[in-house]
Amino acid sequence: MALALDRDTGELQQEYSNWHERAVPAYNAKGEPNYLDDEGNIIEGIYLDMPNDVYHSLPALSSSKLKDFIKSPALYYRNYLSSVDRKRTQAQKNTFDAGTHGHTLVLEPQGYYQKFFRDMVQSDLPEAMTTAIEIEETLVCLGLPKSGNKQQKIERLIDFIEHKVPSLDPSNPQHAQQIEIARNVRIFEVERQRYLDSFGPAEEGVWEGEPVTTYGGKVPVDSIVWDDAHRVMKTTRDHEEANQYFQYGLPEVAIFAMCPLTGMMLKVKFDWLRFDDVAVDMKTTASVKPEKFRRQIEDLRYDIQQEFYKYVARLQDIPVEEFVFVATEYVQMDACQPFRLSEKRSKKAFSLMMSKLPELEECKKTNRWYGYVKQDCTMLLD
Repeated sequence: MALALDRDTGELQQEYSNWHERAVPAYNAKGEPNYLDDEGNIIEGIYLDMPNDVYHSLPALSSSKLKDFIKSPALYYRNYLSSVDRKRTQAQKNTFDAGTHGHTLVLEPQGYYQKFFRDMVQSDLPEAMTTAIEIEETLVCLGLPKSGNKQQKIERLIDFIEHKVPSLDPSNPQHAQQIEIARNVRIFEVERQRYLDSFGPAEEGVWEGEPVTTYGGKVPVDSIVWDDAHRVMKTTRDHEEANQYFQYGLPEVAIFAMCPLTGMMLKVKFDWLRFDDVAVDMKTTASVKPEKFRRQIEDLRYDIQQEFYKYVARLQDIPVEEFVFVATEYVQMDACQPFRLSEKRSKKAFSLMMSKLPELEECKKTNRWYGYVKQDCTMLLD
């Protein structure tokens, strides 16, 4: 946002960049990328509806990469240039998924239910059998063999229910008992698979870079992740001021610009960019308690992210002056709190960021990725 002099009144008026008039879809009507030239190089500009996996795959400097470089050039090298590949644990994936789904529900709820559905869990069918022992007991009651592994037991039980029970004589006391037992049989694995299949045929796909099995083109979401994400949405939208930030703008705005200082291509993707040039970043966090979130800002360098985003936006003539972090807590309790960084902290982060961009370019040219100090030396610790 800038100020301009009104020639008629002589008063200063707010002047916005009107960035949305210059933004273009990431893909044209033929499905071809608008963000790449004929040689496959990134075209500077403002793009809408760019998938996250595509954005992350494009060879440009992001705030995450710069933050790693600021921590240590060796860390940058390990994460983005080396061949070392250390996979995330399942617990980390679940945490990531809950935050990602919460983001999507807050920022782009319209298409969410066309892509995802809640997976079934045991608590949804408390009467269903889940153990081999329970299935064995049912087989014995029906007069069937109980041998084999769990899957073989399930198949034997289902085969009896589907093919034998219909031909039993209800007037026969033994048959009547078998019919009654069969009528109440529920096996969780079977019921869950039927539920999944009800959405459509199973196919292998990819979401957020991870392989997934889709049903009818939709991804089943772990119930805990689903419930967490919906609480994130409700908690955020119920906070009056936070909800107002996510108005009068567009989600997931990708911007690419060439750094005049280093010649490197830079990229950012705003969670929400308002038409009045206010940027809003959604954070799912362990705590929105101010002192704890302040430590998270310092640990995860949200201040560097803010200044990097503002810098790239300015290179595309978007004068982002106000940057708001909307933090939502959902694990231990449900609470939302927007935050802004002080001018002092912002200026300090901007100065650090601008000093590190040339250092990164130097490391690329020399291919020397040191740890925490440039010199090879022995350090004396008190």
